[in-house]
Amino acid sequence: MDISPEKIYQLEDKVLVDIRSLSEYQEFHIPGAINLPLFEDEEKRLIGLIYRSDGVDRAKHVGYEIAESKLEGLLKSFRDLKEKHRYVIVYCWRGGLRSQELCKVLQSMGVEVLRIEGGYRAYREFILREMERILEGKSFIVLAGKTGVGKTLIIRKLREEGYPVVDLEGLAKDRGSAFGRMGIRERVSQKMFDALLYESLLRAESDLIFTEDESRVIGNIHLPESFWKKKEEGVYVEIEASLEKRVKNILEEYTKFEGWQEEAKESLLRIRRYLGEKNYSLALELLSKERVEEFAEFLIREYYDKTYKPHKHPSFKLNCDQIDRCLERLKDIYSCLLKEGVTSELCR
Repeated sequence: MDISPEKIYQLEDKVLVDIRSLSEYQEFHIPGAINLPLFEDEEKRLIGLIYRSDGVDRAKHVGYEIAESKLEGLLKSFRDLKEKHRYVIVYCWRGGLRSQELCKVLQSMGVEVLRIEGGYRAYREFILREMERILEGKSFIVLAGKTGVGKTLIIRKLREEGYPVVDLEGLAKDRGSAFGRMGIRERVSQKMFDALLYESLLRAESDLIFTEDESRVIGNIHLPESFWKKKEEGVYVEIEASLEKRVKNILEEYTKFEGWQEEAKESLLRIRRYLGEKNYSLALELLSKERVEEFAEFLIREYYDKTYKPHKHPSFKLNCDQIDRCLERLKDIYSCLLKEGVTSELCR
């Protein structure tokens, strides 16, 4: 039985099964889906070569032979899933032969599964369209401020306390600067980011959401235009902190993993032209001599603060040297805006 992408969010006790190859799955998939590939990467590549050299019929024949050899294992896996979940939902890239033929076989063996009509491609079209609709009813409290003031830490703590947040850097697996990927091994594709962003918005039951101020591009990720516009219309809170606190925050975030010095050197190369040879050499010397506090302070003064563009008219300014006090003030602002409305001056 085919279902629309919209339907998967209406079903409880379900498991999503991506039957594309492992590399396809790793690049992007529906959040929460597991991978039971019908073809491995090399097998998929072989079928593609045969399709180009010998035509579609020969490629189909080889594909059927490969799939047939795996049916016993796949059948067991799907039966196990069916015992644990009421709904087993299968999808491939565009709802083509892979999912069609597998579902036919499973049904003939008495394993009832659902198939997403149009596959992942239809799912992506749905979430991008639906994201625009959801955003129409949402407003944002946007935490802005210079590097190291603690915006990311605040977002994390608010989430831990149950407040609705969209953690853009967390979703993108990138801090959005020359040093933004330090210590981060996982990479996220644009399609995966969009899916995670959609689900993050879907989970936010409140119409008022905290997020961090980011540019249109975070590393290699582009914010959807609908999200960007809504963020720009948000209530901006300028987060401030002393230089000493900013240095401490930066060191806690960027130097907590093994090998950070080498990654920092690689990141320095990216801004070498901006720093100039004199400043680049000085930064490299501070890093090499493990004068890490001076290194962080140097980057703040000579790079981060010089490239920072503050919001022209923030509604609030908060000093966050004392994080707990800052959090309490943000919660008060949130409660007031939720009650009075984001356009009200009563909360200012």
